[in-house]
Amino acid sequence: MGIASGRSRFEAELALKRFRLLPYFNSVVTLDECLEEEARIFRSTGRRMRFSKPHPYSLLRVTQEIDIPNPQCGYVGDVVDDMLAAQTAKKKLRMLAIGFLVGQKKGKAVKESLFRAGADLVIESPRDLLRLID
Repeated sequence: MGIASGRSRFEAELALKRFRLLPYFNSVVTLDECLEEEARIFRSTGRRMRFSKPHPYSLLRVTQEIDIPNPQCGYVGDVVDDMLAAQTAKKKLRMLAIGFLVGQKKGKAVKESLFRAGADLVIESPRDLLRLID
């Protein structure tokens, strides 16, 4: 499993370590890696590009780092930019865009916006995700 987070590496790892989840992930790509890639491209070409979501860079890099031939992926996200990134990543690999209604965001409007942005399905609890991969 991997994580493509729009948060900084410090924030992402803080949460993963706090809940003892870090060992379960083979790859963690954060905003830091997106910014590093932007700087690398700028140094080599002089062009400014943005690799943070909704750009699919972090999703594609996670699958590349995990190095599974012909991956079948599911990307779980709770905002529109996550679904847009997953839809763009689908052009390069098989991916299911899974919207997640978190906390107080469990409204019908949020669910509809995730579907409009390209969610293949929307789940409301981690149990729903476990049912998908069982």
